[in-house]
Amino acid sequence: MKKEIKIFDISYDGAGVGKLDGKVVFVPKTLPDEIVEVNIVDSKKKFLKASCEKIVIPSDRREKAICPYFDICGGCDFQHCGYDFEQEIKKQILKTELSKVKYFGKIDFVKSDKRFFYRNKIKLEIEGNKIGYFKPKSHNFFEIKTCPIADEKILKTFPLIEEFLLENQFENLKNIYIKNVDENIGICFLFSKNARKMQKNIKKLDIFNGFSIFFAYGDILESDKTDVKFVFGKQKLEKKSHGFCFEISPQAFLQVNDEIAEKLYDYVLGFCQDKNVVNAYSGQGLLTALISKKAKKVFGIEYQKSAHNCAEKLKEKSALINMYNICGKVEDNLVDVLSKEKIDLIVLDPARDGCKNDVLEAIISTNVNEIVYVSCNFATLVRDLKVLKKEYKISSVKIFDMFPCTANMETVVYLHK
Repeated sequence: MKKEIKIFDISYDGAGVGKLDGKVVFVPKTLPDEIVEVNIVDSKKKFLKASCEKIVIPSDRREKAICPYFDICGGCDFQHCGYDFEQEIKKQILKTELSKVKYFGKIDFVKSDKRFFYRNKIKLEIEGNKIGYFKPKSHNFFEIKTCPIADEKILKTFPLIEEFLLENQFENLKNIYIKNVDENIGICFLFSKNARKMQKNIKKLDIFNGFSIFFAYGDILESDKTDVKFVFGKQKLEKKSHGFCFEISPQAFLQVNDEIAEKLYDYVLGFCQDKNVVNAYSGQGLLTALISKKAKKVFGIEYQKSAHNCAEKLKEKSALINMYNICGKVEDNLVDVLSKEKIDLIVLDPARDGCKNDVLEAIISTNVNEIVYVSCNFATLVRDLKVLKKEYKISSVKIFDMFPCTANMETVVYLHK
């Protein structure tokens, strides 16, 4: 049964918040002060989830989304309002979350110059010869012809990819990953493990002239167990940043918004001058290399082998004698580094699931004075801050808007003993 409710707030994941029969209702893609007609899609003990069937009275902040798939795609949360209001919402969301660790101080905001066409990488889902995405929190495929937050050079590959799929009729193709690295396009086709034999009969690879084409075989691209092979075009993807030139692996993590990534790195570097630093979860080594130019010593710890190898190549190529790359889990290696070296500052930049408790306990049991925590998930950030606050005080908080149009945000928290 459809019912009307009034939206009075925005939840941490960007959904509008209303009330119905005494229960909180979460309604995606609605705004405060709107009266909306909803359909309940999931009923929990303490809350309801609903879809918005009709905007009865719209907010004066509502705008028309530029994406034709906004209503069915889970990628964006805020195309239905302007960027100024999106910034207000994000600051309020983080303010609410940080109140859980008793932080009521200032929250700075670094906005993105590009609200659209900023993503330098995307992952496409496949159904037959069609490319697309999944609907929110499901594996329900829908076809796309564009994506307004993807880099425009990436979007120009869509017709070529569709032609390539149609010609080859792949049966074991799982996903397609596209990266724009300094205006050079890399495309990685991920196949199931048993699909290697079909590589001999590939047709129309030459339509990707000027690109870097890779085939990967495995369950997920980011796993070290996945085998990645260069098959056509430019063999290497290389990125230049802050005077460094380093090779990008198709598997390794890369910040999705180049402009904001540069600003974030500059901000983190401001804490590193003449210090001994650990860069935990260090990825392909760019930030570790940048820190090496400021710090006395820097230790980068990274679990993914392909990313570690990129960091080692960067170290060797740039002759960074005070940069030490360690391949392994942070929880297995941090204690050893802290016991052997006098570390002044730890930079934490974990994946969305945050830090292991062992890592946090190791830090608070040492004499490390400062922590810079870089997080793309404020839920796990707040969880980890609750532990760190036993020994550290939050001094500053800054949002770097790495993901415009979405409820995600990159947050940097500086803590000291």
